[in-house]
Amino acid sequence: MTATTGKSQSLPSLPVELHLEIIDIIAHRIPRTSSRDEPYDPADLETLCICALVCKPWLNTARCWIWGSVRLSTRKKSMAFVRLLNAYEREPNNVPPTWTIPSFGRHVSRLSIRETRGNTWDPKWLDDALPHLAGHLPRVQSLEMEYITWEYLSSRSRTACLQAFKDAKHLTLRGFAFHTTRDMYGFLGDFAEVEALTLDGVHCGNRTMPAWLFDPAVNGEKRVKLPPRKLKEIGLRGVPMEPVLEWIMAGSEYQREVEGSGLSIKSARMGGVGVSEANIVGRFLRGVGDSLRKVHIGFESDFVERGGECSLVINVGRLADNGCTEALVREIELAENTNLEEVHIFGLVVPSPPPTAQEQIPPPRALEALTSLLTQIRSRMRVLSLALYPADLRAMCAIDFEGLSRVFEKGVWCCLDEVRVVISNKGERRLGSVVKERLGVLDERGVLKVNVGFDEREVL
Repeated sequence: MTATTGKSQSLPSLPVELHLEIIDIIAHRIPRTSSRDEPYDPADLETLCICALVCKPWLNTARCWIWGSVRLSTRKKSMAFVRLLNAYEREPNNVPPTWTIPSFGRHVSRLSIRETRGNTWDPKWLDDALPHLAGHLPRVQSLEMEYITWEYLSSRSRTACLQAFKDAKHLTLRGFAFHTTRDMYGFLGDFAEVEALTLDGVHCGNRTMPAWLFDPAVNGEKRVKLPPRKLKEIGLRGVPMEPVLEWIMAGSEYQREVEGSGLSIKSARMGGVGVSEANIVGRFLRGVGDSLRKVHIGFESDFVERGGECSLVINVGRLADNGCTEALVREIELAENTNLEEVHIFGLVVPSPPPTAQEQIPPPRALEALTSLLTQIRSRMRVLSLALYPADLRAMCAIDFEGLSRVFEKGVWCCLDEVRVVISNKGERRLGSVVKERLGVLDERGVLKVNVGFDEREVL
């Protein structure tokens, strides 16, 4: 037997790295942002909260995951969150705060705010809460704001928002409304550190585009604020594209003249592109030039509903006389984007070709303009995806697969990792097999992926 010495022996302390590893194993099973595509077990979140009660080092580490992403949408829960933040604040006359541990506010890095419609059972809350949120959340890097009319907020709330969250790297506005285009420029220009900007359903009451005056006041006109200088990613859908893209292009040109370098946009996502937006989208992509790496283009649903009656517009040749899907490449061309790696195109409507008197006469080729668009690409592509909406099997067989196969045999397509074709038509059989047969050159290389069914991917 071993005699006891009478001295208590403390257990060896665990290395800090092991503490972090234990919490990270649990935390990585929980998505940072709630999504139906990433379900998780609520027990994991409960376990993470229990970890926060073990000791102070575990508390600080677990808090980064528990409070890293906050989403506020109803008045009851949002104001409860505000009261919780205020509990850490020192009361007037040096009265100690309710809680003695530091506030969790500094751990919140992603904040999503959704205003209510102002019903009697769920009144609006943002104007009451925004100054408090701005005062307690100093490290927000990703800000998302939904269903907000900017001019309806008080001056106090607007000022607090712009001052507290101006260093955010990611800014997303959904269902957001401004009084004028200049107000929109002023709001976006205040977020000077933004690298990723997403505008989805943003409206301006007065769309009059002001003169491009980035210098101090000239002839009594107010100065228009510059777009964020570090902007690298942009996503637009359901917005006045011409005012937004003209502002970004003009700001980039101004910076190039004054500072010697303009914006460096690496990713562009354009949803709901119609005939009227094609020209400005094309000019913007050409202006971005060789900095662009990824481009997503989705066409307005009206193209799909009308079955190609009014078709996509991405042009590289002359507009076809019928004005339908063969108008595909009219304004948008990718020859200037010499470092492009990924292209994703949504909404390619393929109507059924009209019946011919003699069956031996082949129907006219469809989507030849798509072939022309891809032919222009000069960079080494890695990923290409196409969302097709064929009316029937005859429409699918009419697609210019021969021309596409010749394109994919060129050297710039030799490094492809994936070509994904999504066919949104479950009613017809053999649609997927037609693609694999006609694009055998890709299927043999193992890079062709074909999905038949509804296209659930989102442009933004």
